[in-house]
Amino acid sequence: MNRRRLTLVLLSVWTALTVAACSTQTGEQEVSATIESNLLQMVSNPVLLTSSNPNDYIDGNREAYEDILSTGEAGLFLLLQQLESSPDNGLKEWIMAQASTELLGEHNPVEGWHSGKDWFRQYKMNVE
Repeated sequence: MNRRRLTLVLLSVWTALTVAACSTQTGEQEVSATIESNLLQMVSNPVLLTSSNPNDYIDGNREAYEDILSTGEAGLFLLLQQLESSPDNGLKEWIMAQASTELLGEHNPVEGWHSGKDWFRQYKMNVE
């Protein structure tokens, strides 16, 4: 009887851990999808494509930008990963850096920056 009970307890724990792991992965996937779709919407807005001011893309897509900010700490982690791995240094990276500064708030160690990659480089130097 004890062996059966132990087996059931272990099976229950395993099931709970599996479900938790799946929901964490799903949560990360949702955050990633939210960030990617909103960034794509922002950088491909046909009305703004002639602007050279990155803030125009944020202002013109305020709801999409707010959706990125609403991802919180999980979003910040993904934004930092994407900035680090991106081979580009364009509008998308600038918006990711700006969102990261807002998500970090008073913990943002970078004061002046010119591009997304510039912000990320300075951020890494200050955090390490």
